[in-house]
Amino acid sequence: MTIILFLAVLSVLVVVHELGHFLAARLFGVGVEEFGLGFPPRLLGWFRNGRHHWRAIGWRTRRRRHHTIFSLNWIPLGGFVRLRGEEGIRWPGDKTNFANKTVGQRAVIIVAGVVMNIVLATVLFIGGLTIGWPQATDNLHSGARVISRQVAVIEVLPDSPAKQAGLQPGDAIVQAGGLAVESIAGLRLINSDSAGQPVNYQISRQSKMINLAIAPQPMEISGGQYGIGVALAESGLVAYRWPQAVWEGLSLTANNLKDIAVGFWYLLAGLFQGQDMSDQVAGPVGIAVLTGQISHLGWIYLLQFIALLSLNLAFINILPLPALDGGRLFFIVLEKITGRPTRANLEVAIHNIGFILLLALVIFITFQDVGRLIK
Repeated sequence: MTIILFLAVLSVLVVVHELGHFLAARLFGVGVEEFGLGFPPRLLGWFRNGRHHWRAIGWRTRRRRHHTIFSLNWIPLGGFVRLRGEEGIRWPGDKTNFANKTVGQRAVIIVAGVVMNIVLATVLFIGGLTIGWPQATDNLHSGARVISRQVAVIEVLPDSPAKQAGLQPGDAIVQAGGLAVESIAGLRLINSDSAGQPVNYQISRQSKMINLAIAPQPMEISGGQYGIGVALAESGLVAYRWPQAVWEGLSLTANNLKDIAVGFWYLLAGLFQGQDMSDQVAGPVGIAVLTGQISHLGWIYLLQFIALLSLNLAFINILPLPALDGGRLFFIVLEKITGRPTRANLEVAIHNIGFILLLALVIFITFQDVGRLIK
């Protein structure tokens, strides 16, 4: 079920991204040869013959002139839109050729996929904040309505009483010592009153209730106060009325994009400094595992995860790296600056090499993910 759910989430993100390219291409009259979900070889394909009739085609069919092939392919880890003339070959007089369009039109078509991923995340944020969105409840704006308050564990210190008892990040502390836990301050008071005696903790973990006996100890990190060695956050489902939900959703999108950019910067800085940053990166296997874990928390948490994945996909795609949208945009901007396009065969070769390197990176990260799972 985790694999099926992961593929469904990935398909939504890919379809939305490629739909951006598709709609922008159609807007400027560029021919779309194929809209594919997954990577070749092709499993199934269709094209519309006339206004109301659809025809199925086999895996060998490459292109139907004036028709767009909609295909389902065997490798379910991405998707693509193949535009007429995207290889940079200019056919004089062909108004449907991508290479014959203006620099501005081509730039819009390339960026449209990234924009659609940002739009998807924003729509999910706005919708979620209308009905109740999971987030920290400190520093909320006026007008916020909090549902289902809880104290969540965000980090467990090594060699701490919590670690020894089996407490995990993501756990929600429901009760301690038979008393309901509604705030971090209240939990600290319960720990202080225990005087080092075991306290029964009722924990909510992936929609299941478990009980753990943990004896709070004086913690050096908190000045000798009794604790169990965890970092906590007060959270809940936060909702706003419709007009404010729109503004809060836009703000949440902008703040998350900023956090992604900052995180990526620190990741690069760590790599250049020789630090081991492998635990900061996840590939398809790692994301699939996270998808399964988050799905147990509830559908609203899964939607939040999809929104964050969509923003990450948008940010990565706009980076000026070969084979990515940002790499293609780089050559368009370079053409604008120099006044002449890069040779088509050179640009294609650079993108192909970039794709191979990116594929090798994904395979490497996948082995890292599998290694962490085995441990």
